[in-house]
Order: sequence, then C-alpha cells, then structure tokens
Amino acid sequence: MLKRLLQQKFQAYLARSQPAQPSVCLTQKRIYILPSRLGLWFALLVLLLYLLGTNYQNNLILLSSFMLLSLLLLTMLLAFYNLYRLELSVVADAETFANQPAALPLQLDSANCQMLQLGLQGQRLQQLVPVISGPLAFALQLPLLSRGCYELPRLKLSSQFPFGLFNCWSYPALSAQLWVYPSALAPTGQQNLDEDPDNQGQTQPLEGSEWLKPYQAGDQPRRILWKKLATNPQQPIVRQQQDGNTVNEQWVKVPNASGAALELALQHACYRLQQLEGAGSRYGLLLPGKTLALGQGAQHLQRCLQELALC
Repeated sequence: MLKRLLQQKFQAYLARSQPAQPSVCLTQKRIYILPSRLGLWFALLVLLLYLLGTNYQNNLILLSSFMLLSLLLLTMLLAFYNLYRLELSVVADAETFANQPAALPLQLDSANCQMLQLGLQGQRLQQLVPVISGPLAFALQLPLLSRGCYELPRLKLSSQFPFGLFNCWSYPALSAQLWVYPSALAPTGQQNLDEDPDNQGQTQPLEGSEWLKPYQAGDQPRRILWKKLATNPQQPIVRQQQDGNTVNEQWVKVPNASGAALELALQHACYRLQQLEGAGSRYGLLLPGKTLALGQGAQHLQRCLQELALC
C-alpha cells in the first residue's frame, strides 16, 4: 500500500514537472542516479579496506581504499554525463493495424552516449540503443494494441555505463500518438464490396446519364431525391450528371452497428479503402453521423483510416 502511494505521488510529480513535449533534452533535473547492487558492494569493500588500513596503520591498504573511492566517484560522473544533454524528439506518430507490432520513429542526438537502453515506463523489456555520437534515427518497438488511438506512455531511458556500479535513468514524456487501424479483411466467399447491398453509400448509376450519390455541401437542393429522404432522413441522396470522373468515384459506408458486427464492417471498410487507393480512384467515407468527402492520396487514406480507428 505504501509503495503504491509513493508511486502515485512520484507519477504526479513527473506529470507536473515534466509534461509531454515533442522534443526533450535531458538536463540534471531529469536524470536520476543511484548505486546499483554491485556498486553498494563496491562501496562496502572500500569502507572495509579503509577500516582495515586505519586499524593496522597500513598505508598501502589506505592507498588502495582511496584509489577505489576515486574510481567510484569517477564512475558516478561518467554515468551521469553519459545521459546528460541527450536530446529525444518524435519524427512522426506511430501507425499500425490491429494485432500487428508498431514502431515509433524517434530522433536521438548526443555528443557521446556510449550505452543506453530505451523502453516504456513500467515495461521490463527494453531496447539496446547503439553508440550515439550525433543524430541517430531509432525505431522504438511498441506492444500489440487493439483498435483505437493511444497517447504515448512515458519513456524510460536507463544506463549502467561504464562499470555497472551506478544506475542512471530518466523518464521523459514525448507528445506522440499511436494510431491502431482495423486490420484489413477481404469479404469471404464470392461477396464483393461493389455488389454488397449494405454498401449503399457508393455512387450508383441510373438510366441515362445520371448517377446517385450521397448529399454533400454545395449540391443543388433541386437534385435531392425527396422520396428517398423520407425513408432515410439521415443520408439525403442527390442526382448527379455523369462525367469522366464519376465512374472512378466510390463511397465506402460503415453501417450503424456495434460489437463484433462493427469490427467486421470496419475491417471490410479498411480493406476497401486500401483497394481504392491502390486503384487511383476518388473515394469517400460514410460513417454514422459523419461523412468524409471524396478525395485520394496518402493523406486522405490516412484520415479515413483514423476515422475508422476512432469508431
């Protein structure tokens, strides 16, 4: 109980004194250092040698104890300066799909960092970072997560350089997000999303040169199909004259569902969005209560996938 209370107090102190930032530089207020178990035994050895030398008035033993004490103090300084002025910055938010590993791109910069371990606070496994003598691109591996958007937890940097006599660590907080998109799943059997009756948000042909499409801001009210609006007031439908680009315009619809049905619909929608982007088509996304306009490109696909992650 006392340990948990102290941890909560310490986490509150970190949140108050070291808020999340896009870039962090490790100064003396951010670095913590304590002797390791090996360092405590080493300090005990120095003390015993000193007591033995003073008891027997042996100058050689006293000299040995003073030399070992100097080595201990020098090791403490080297351990501190190994992390001092180390800069961390986020290159971009992490993106992955459900049940797939993710990596956060980071930029590390230090004049001369000889040894460093990097991971998430509270996580036992940490990654070993190579020697840093200038800017270094590093990918921090993140645990598997379910669909959604997560804030990056506080990091933990640790080192026992040079002789393992001292533990030197820091808890920097970087402002970054981890986007976990639904896993792409193709419809089973002979089902095709273009022919799926539930996918009514796509552009549908009429007789002649007119097409049906969901209403968007700027469409003329006289083209609204008022009869269909009476049956589906949430999504007005309008007529559109066919042109050279209409055939390549597609709409991906996510039905108003929950639980396993919603997850399956999101997986199908994710698969469909990637197909349309690869084919170079213009596509939009119809969500319950929200519509993403037609577009194409990597940024448009990213925005659509982020909306699926937040459903």
